[in-house]
Order: sequence, then C-alpha cells, then structure tokens
Amino acid sequence: MPENTTSDEATLVAAAEKLTQCDGYVVLAVDPQTGEVDAHGPFDGLTATIKADQLRRDFDRGGLEDVTVGVVRLHNST
Repeated sequence: MPENTTSDEATLVAAAEKLTQCDGYVVLAVDPQTGEVDAHGPFDGLTATIKADQLRRDFDRGGLEDVTVGVVRLHNST
C-alpha cells in the first residue's frame, strides 16, 4: 500500500466534511408544469426532513404528484 494513501484518504474525508457543513437546510418544491419554485426554511436537518415529507404528502393528496420536493443545504453569505 503506498505511503500517501492515508494522507489522501484524510484529505478526502476533510473535504467531504467541509461540504456537509452548512448554516441550515431549505426545503424546495419545484412544479415542472409552471416552473414555479418555492423555498421553505431555513430548518435544522431533522425539521427539514419532516417538512419535506409533509409537503410531499400534501402535494400527493392534492393530485400534484409531479411536484418535486427536496432538501438542500443553506450557506449564508459572509
């Protein structure tokens, strides 16, 4: 095993950790029929997941199965 493998793995882990750091989460709902995008939040991770699930169920009950619901990371500008 090459000597720099451990160093390379540590660098990858550090980069992945930095990518997951954020200021919160936003739930996005995208309607492909109208092109409309709605953002809800910011939330912590668990609350965003719960909100996304609630919106998905609400859209499904309303016959809007084409609406995409997703959770994205929020990065506040400095």
